[in-house]
Amino acid sequence: MKYLPALLLLGLGGCFAFDDGEQWASRDDIVEAAAACGVPDFVPTKAGDAWAAYVSASVTDHELKEQCIYDHFEKLGLLVTR
Repeated sequence: MKYLPALLLLGLGGCFAFDDGEQWASRDDIVEAAAACGVPDFVPTKAGDAWAAYVSASVTDHELKEQCIYDHFEKLGLLVTR
């Protein structure tokens, strides 16, 4: 039990934007990419210190639109958490 906090920190480490020299997409970057991918009223989800581009299932073709956003940032070399 005494190691639980350390294990949780290691397990959740991928949810936080530690400065390891990589550039993370900003909230505004994600909003712009979402608009270009067909989600003009998109609101990014806060995930630790970063932003996630989760598109709600209530949006038509949500999986394709979400993937479009992630593909956009992959091409730019920016990170976005899932």
